[in-house]
Amino acid sequence: MRCSCAMLQISHCGARYIRGLVASKPTLATMSVRFSATSMKEVLVPEASEFDEWEPEGTALEGPVTAVIPTWQALTTLDLSHNSISEIDESVKLIPKIEFLDLSHNGVLVVDNLQHLYNLVHLDLSYNKLSSLEGVHTKLGNIKTLNLAGNLLESLSGLHKLYSLVNLDLRDNRIEQMEEVRSIGSLPCLEHVALLNNPLSIIPDYRTKVLAQFGERASEVCLDSTATTEKELDTVEVLKAIQKAKEVKSKLNNPEKKIIEDSRLSATPCVRPSGSPPSVAPTSASLPQPILSNQGILGDE
Repeated sequence: MRCSCAMLQISHCGARYIRGLVASKPTLATMSVRFSATSMKEVLVPEASEFDEWEPEGTALEGPVTAVIPTWQALTTLDLSHNSISEIDESVKLIPKIEFLDLSHNGVLVVDNLQHLYNLVHLDLSYNKLSSLEGVHTKLGNIKTLNLAGNLLESLSGLHKLYSLVNLDLRDNRIEQMEEVRSIGSLPCLEHVALLNNPLSIIPDYRTKVLAQFGERASEVCLDSTATTEKELDTVEVLKAIQKAKEVKSKLNNPEKKIIEDSRLSATPCVRPSGSPPSVAPTSASLPQPILSNQGILGDE
């Protein structure tokens, strides 16, 4: 293993055999550890095995603590993809400056502890074992790019308050009902959505029915890496008119029934500088690929 002051890559090396990571904490900005770890903790806080209780440096101590662990002061990009990680444990408290986190191709079951990462804007959780997104908005408040492809998701209800979200990849899941798309249809900044290889993607008029869930913003949404056409927008307008007619009829037939207003009316608008163009559609990977070699560490020779 060779390490530069700012960048490190480790691959196919058992985490218990890795030495010297602690010394790199003050300067390391980009780290990739792949095919090597069974937990986040053994990478981010290897010294924790020596202590019963520990807390990150700089936090208020509320109970008996046997060690105070220094944080990764400069780390902003972390790639822990292709490991055997099953949970996002409390060791994330030690990486408060992380902006890009790649946990793809692991065995993560629940989105947890990410509320400690206030600077996190790009998260890749693709090809894990996620089956629920309940409460995700309380842990990913500032997220802009989220890759959830290749999981076990049937419902999108936990995404409805991710108001900063711009790019969302939901390919290769188990989403069947068009109603689930309504959970993301009111997100004010969402521009790029991928839903291919879900059960709903094979229904007739799939694209226009999905775009209709975005209401007046349908023209701003790029679905499955394909820009919305004028013909599709015309069809969307027809679908909206039909839906409105159904709601009026329902209200007339049930005068005492309260018709819930579309949540998009109350959603906070996405504010962009005047004249600012839409963001460029992301590639298949949500996160930037490490500027590293798969064979070893790039650094000063």
